[in-house]
Amino acid sequence: MRVNAESYVTAELFTDMMLKIANGECNECAIRPTFLIGVQFPVEDALSGNLSPESRSLLQEKLKDSDLAEEEPFGKAQNAMQRYVGAQAVSDKSVADCVEALIGTYLLSGGITDAVSILEWFKIIPSEDKFLSFLTKKVNTVISEGKATVQEVDWLLNSCRSDIETILGYKFKDPSLLLEALSHASYIRNRYTRSYERLEFLGDAILDFLITAYIYENCGDLSPGDLTDLRSALVNNVTFASYVVRLGLHKYFCSQFNGVLENAIKTFVEHQEQLDHVLLEDVLYLIEEEDCNIAQYIDVPKALSDIFESLTGAMFLDSGGDLKLVWKVIYRIMHKEIHDFSMKVPKQPVRVLMEMIHACPSFGKSRATESAVPKILVPVTFTHAGQRQTVYGAGSNKTQAKRAAAKLALKILAT
Repeated sequence: MRVNAESYVTAELFTDMMLKIANGECNECAIRPTFLIGVQFPVEDALSGNLSPESRSLLQEKLKDSDLAEEEPFGKAQNAMQRYVGAQAVSDKSVADCVEALIGTYLLSGGITDAVSILEWFKIIPSEDKFLSFLTKKVNTVISEGKATVQEVDWLLNSCRSDIETILGYKFKDPSLLLEALSHASYIRNRYTRSYERLEFLGDAILDFLITAYIYENCGDLSPGDLTDLRSALVNNVTFASYVVRLGLHKYFCSQFNGVLENAIKTFVEHQEQLDHVLLEDVLYLIEEEDCNIAQYIDVPKALSDIFESLTGAMFLDSGGDLKLVWKVIYRIMHKEIHDFSMKVPKQPVRVLMEMIHACPSFGKSRATESAVPKILVPVTFTHAGQRQTVYGAGSNKTQAKRAAAKLALKILAT
């Protein structure tokens, strides 16, 4: 049995010291550190910290041989091993995270103006587009261009504009933006504005930005993972659809729905009324249209959440890009859930499913669909009523698809 044996930490210390000495010798002789590749020094040299005459002689002989070697090409490696000296492998995600962190740092320190500046410096957005001017630029509407009157817009809104403005606590300067925000593609009576899709796209980005900024500044005691989960619980189609039903805004949606969509909206409204419009954690596990391609599984019609996002986009444009004013309206609607969820961050569906040990869930490999709008499908197999079942979740990326699959599994397990 060996006694007084040192741990590997001690050996590592000696090895590190020997490398420093050897590199120091290379520096003194003005030769490359790669010169040492393949050279082995005796343990005695490592323990003493000094090169023995034999080791120095070995280096001298190797140095003579290296004089015959070709000169190292500029900017290129002379041999296969040398390319790894001084190099560090970094994943694409790490680089992307670093870029995002830099943009966030500029946003925190200098506001939106500085954040846009670094985006232009990274060439993420072209500097010649003068992006900042778009934030406050007045947009042309059918009323400002004289293509429609306020009376015509009010008629298309079924004379409910004042009721909607009272619910939101915001009075529109240009009612045509409100009409566009509430117009479904099926609303053929409206021949003046587009349907709500463009405003919904804008509102989605604004809501994500405002809610993320608020929880970052006011929920500092949460870990990065909890902040991500909190944002996911607040920024999603189920949450936004719940607000629309709670406020009664779905009654003012300008559309000519088909029977399937009408029934889906009616079912969700009744579900929320039974819960007294309280947004519980279980509500977040309801199935959205983007989660699957099977109509009978859908619990939350996307059209409801689209209303919330399009109204946000409409208020942003109508106010001249006033984010403070928009947030004042949004916070009045969402403040209860922001406070409650920050006190107890809702669990993500994947975590809830994995904690159901009796279900023995197992996620499969993802695959892409061959369709006009490609989606990622992720299967999950689980045990229900003594039998193994498999469902597929759909999403624009693997993470969303996995979450959708978990929600589908939870729906079946709840029956």
